[in-house]
Amino acid sequence: MTWNLRLLLLAYLLPSSQGSFDSCDFLLENDLPFTLACESHYSSELRLNYRDIWVKADAPYWLWWRQEPSLQLLVSFYESPISPCTNVSLSLNCLHCSDSEEPGIHIRPEVIHCFDFSFSYVRELMTHCGLTPKAQITSVAIHYARLIPDREIPSRADRARPWIPGLLPLRGSRW
Repeated sequence: MTWNLRLLLLAYLLPSSQGSFDSCDFLLENDLPFTLACESHYSSELRLNYRDIWVKADAPYWLWWRQEPSLQLLVSFYESPISPCTNVSLSLNCLHCSDSEEPGIHIRPEVIHCFDFSFSYVRELMTHCGLTPKAQITSVAIHYARLIPDREIPSRADRARPWIPGLLPLRGSRW
């Protein structure tokens, strides 16, 4: 899959209603917390392939999973109070270490995106972290502990437009 197609897929999925806070009900505390599966750093290759503007190359990330009743994942980028947790639970809109009385992180809808399916970005994060995504992943939560977009990716608005003498832009054109 080319990086343009991957970028398009990611751009479609993250802002969609399917990736909203409303789909995060699987995170709610039950008898089984999410268990730390791996931790790694976001590679330059992942950065080039997926262009996630909220994650810089070499940013740390952690991946927890819960394997019952099905495989569910929680991915968190950048350090936060849950980073050192072996087990993570969600209660009262707070992600926290399961074995701690600390309040953890209050979850705001803009910092977490949940999906009722898996996609290549998540499988690549798992593979980069040393896991082999064999089982069907039913639910994914992506948490950004820091919301500062990486402006190294130029948008169309930032690109310089060539000026040609005597040529004026058409009315209503985006020049």
